[in-house]
Amino acid sequence: MASDTLKKIRAWLGFALLTLFTPIILFISVLIYFYDNYVRSRVCKNIAGEVAVVTGAAGGLGKCIAAELAAKGCHVAICDINFDLAVATAKEIADRYGVKAKAYKVDVTNYDEIVELNEKLTTEIGAATILVNNAGLLLHSDQLNPTVEEIELMVKVNYLSHYLTNRVFLPNMKKAKRGHIVAISSVSGLVLLPLAEPYCSAKTAVRTLMRVLRAELRLNNITGIGVTTVFPSFLKTHSKVEKLARDSGYAEIYPLLNGEEVARRTVRGMLRGEVEIAMPEFFMFGYRFMTILPSCVQDFLASSPSFAKSTYLRTVAAIKTN
Repeated sequence: MASDTLKKIRAWLGFALLTLFTPIILFISVLIYFYDNYVRSRVCKNIAGEVAVVTGAAGGLGKCIAAELAAKGCHVAICDINFDLAVATAKEIADRYGVKAKAYKVDVTNYDEIVELNEKLTTEIGAATILVNNAGLLLHSDQLNPTVEEIELMVKVNYLSHYLTNRVFLPNMKKAKRGHIVAISSVSGLVLLPLAEPYCSAKTAVRTLMRVLRAELRLNNITGIGVTTVFPSFLKTHSKVEKLARDSGYAEIYPLLNGEEVARRTVRGMLRGEVEIAMPEFFMFGYRFMTILPSCVQDFLASSPSFAKSTYLRTVAAIKTN
């Protein structure tokens, strides 16, 4: 058995070899990325007749995604805590696209309610083989000093709900030997967003959750089930978030996104089998570049440039005046 010293030497030698070949690996990876996304023709799978669960779908981005899935012939379960609005959305989608669309009142942080949703949906429409985890909390009542209860709820809705719904609906997909899970994260899961520690932490955790899920499916030789994580920037679908983005200056850095364009990109990426989608895409490049730098350099680039400080101060001022 190797001694502890030998093990350490072996580990550092392995790291040194990896570092030596890093430029070559990066170059090849970039070529693969551009070929995969802009040259190779991907076959888009057909989801007509499939049943999809979309959480937080009564309005906003969730509604846009549900509508985009319905346009592809997919039956949809409109799941939301706001049941009245969910009913109206389900009727609108059913009338417009001619698919089955039904509203379900669900607290996505309650495991028993998710299990009940799966049972009802299977009986009333069919077993869901597409899951879009979109439900999320974006702001606290006091963004600068949230209560412990608000922090706990945000973590539960923005992260724990993904874990619970995956656990309930993944067996449907394994049984059918097909399916797809989409997680709506955020660019704050890739880059720092000051004054939003619970939100950023939960969205980062979602990315890790989906990476682990992809690895487990591959290690267990389970094919036919896709996993996609989406990282959109600020959207126009939430009036308070839109106002904060404009008042803080974030909207001056990059235009706010429309819910419809994010939904189209999300569904297109899902159908093409993409695993991670950032909107705009340069956030993903920026994230990957930052992760190879030392932590002290990452901290400097994230917080020291003048535009970062200016945006932070404007954000604080915007929160205080709202």
